[in-house]
Amino acid sequence: MTGSAFGSVVVLAIALAACAPATPTVAQLQDGRTALRRLADSTERLVSSAVESSDSAALVATLAASDTVLEGIRSNVLAARSSVERASLRLAQAVEHGERLRLGVIAHTRGSRQADDFERYWLRGREKLSLARAYSNDAVATADSALGCPQSACTISRTRLFNTQVSSASGATREAESLVRVAMRYVE
Repeated sequence: MTGSAFGSVVVLAIALAACAPATPTVAQLQDGRTALRRLADSTERLVSSAVESSDSAALVATLAASDTVLEGIRSNVLAARSSVERASLRLAQAVEHGERLRLGVIAHTRGSRQADDFERYWLRGREKLSLARAYSNDAVATADSALGCPQSACTISRTRLFNTQVSSASGATREAESLVRVAMRYVE
């Protein structure tokens, strides 16, 4: 077999292996969690990730607001903006997962105390997730405005507003995390 024919066979084998259904690993086979529990865990991880990104953004936004060098301000605003945007994406994903979970919990435990408790806490948590996302989106717009300012006074004032918005987003995200964690306790 020539080198190019052998290479073609190898590429074909790799392509076929990529298309073949994955064989579950031992860990996956031993995962005794229900589909709802896995979705609940995934939702919690998304919210925790959003909290980390939001807290990171709050720290960097505070540095930006206290900086006096224009290049440092812009650099920190850009970094904080990236973290806020990442948090907003995670918040949206958490809401999507949580809503699918809510429908599943209602379908499987309709009318039970467990379903009622889950829904009560989830709806409050979802409200806070949406609020945090709104604050995050406002902060991203303000960061873009601060980064586009041609004068340092404009950049500084917009950065201060950005810092306030990021702080609000971070607080709302933390409040949402508490409510979501309580809701997820009611998922089996």
